[in-house]
Amino acid sequence: MGKRKLITLALLFVLVSSFLGCATIKVGGNAQLVSSSQEGTKIAEQRYWYALWGLVPLGDNSTDPYIPSSVKKLRVETTTTFIDGLISFFTGIVTITCRTAEIYEVK
Repeated sequence: MGKRKLITLALLFVLVSSFLGCATIKVGGNAQLVSSSQEGTKIAEQRYWYALWGLVPLGDNSTDPYIPSSVKKLRVETTTTFIDGLISFFTGIVTITCRTAEIYEVK
């Protein structure tokens, strides 16, 4: 296999693996979790880091510190922002990925 083909395959592997994974975010607190179809006001946004394509969280992957005790209902959206994708692209070769959780208070 040629050197150019090997580099192309390696880059393709990094690109694909940076968007795959099984990253989990623990949603806790006393608030009731509601469906994603309900509108809300964003109260927090946090980036979470993972190794081995999401298998191993690097640090606390809980939303507890970001949910005020006064919140009664909330929804959490996990997204891959442009910045997450960019970071994951460059760190994917060493299997480090990141995801962003957006926390919304629902009335």
